[in-house]
Amino acid sequence: MHKPSDEELELLHVELCSALSDTTRIAILYEVAEGPRHVGEIVASLGLPQGTVSRHLKTLRERNLLAAERDGNRVFYRLREPRVLEVLSLMREILRDNLRRRREAAVRIEAEQGPVRRGRTPAVRPGRGGKRAGGRGRRARG
Repeated sequence: MHKPSDEELELLHVELCSALSDTTRIAILYEVAEGPRHVGEIVASLGLPQGTVSRHLKTLRERNLLAAERDGNRVFYRLREPRVLEVLSLMREILRDNLRRRREAAVRIEAEQGPVRRGRTPAVRPGRGGKRAGGRGRRARG
């Protein structure tokens, strides 16, 4: 695999990573993946204010991920770069794998150490010889 230059990394971040760093923009990409949508349809589907959706649409257009086409008094948005959905799909696979590994690790740890008891752990003040924060002289269990 070719190692990118610093300039390319900066462009990658500015042009694409930042565009994908907002959940609303990702949701919009999935909306228009189903076919061209006008702002009103996207607003209704996502349940967000029109100003918010329009601001995110502008960002996605500026990053060339969406294209806008006027039809009378409506503007329809469509995916300009469908490969972005492949990128999102790969990212979701990585997320699922990471979550699965964490879950498996938690199960292993619990099997080795027993279930984690949830609740209030007594606070221990540094330099107090293990006395609880209340100062009653009982040793904290840990």
